[in-house]
Amino acid sequence: MQKESRSGIRSWLTGLWHLPDHISWMNPLPPAHRRGIILALIVMLLAFLWPVSTPQDNTPRPVNQGDGKEVPLQAEIYDNPPATQPTQPQPQDNAQWRSYQIASGQTLAQLFRDNNLPVNDVFAMADVEGDDKPLSSLHSGQQVKIRQDANGVVTGLTVEGNSGPVLFTRQQDGSFLRVR
Repeated sequence: MQKESRSGIRSWLTGLWHLPDHISWMNPLPPAHRRGIILALIVMLLAFLWPVSTPQDNTPRPVNQGDGKEVPLQAEIYDNPPATQPTQPQPQDNAQWRSYQIASGQTLAQLFRDNNLPVNDVFAMADVEGDDKPLSSLHSGQQVKIRQDANGVVTGLTVEGNSGPVLFTRQQDGSFLRVR
């Protein structure tokens, strides 16, 4: 009887081992790859279905005495003065201007990329560039000055346009405004 049960288990395991050989959509794969895919799927299924124990919270909890006289928690209220809202943006004293020179064939976006500045700022400035296109018509050797705050955020850019210097400055909402 024991020999028959071994033989039954062995034949069942052999059948299970050769099960991927009969799956038609896996025909181009060798048998070892088929078995590996099925084993990986079983492991992933087990990982998703494995029960997870919730961590125990060891914080002390208040104990109810059961006397029926529960006092609701109350918040402490402080009389804080109302916050003042700035009326005008203050000039940035810690802003730092840096001067860059446009290389031959270089665009403003490439200049920003080369100096690890956010290229999206160039696109935001281009939206308010105007008809004379001072950002799109840069030439080799032209100076561009970029202002950054203490956090490295570009807050302004000035470039020499056809009718004089043009300044782009960042607004509070993150967009840019052409000043001159």
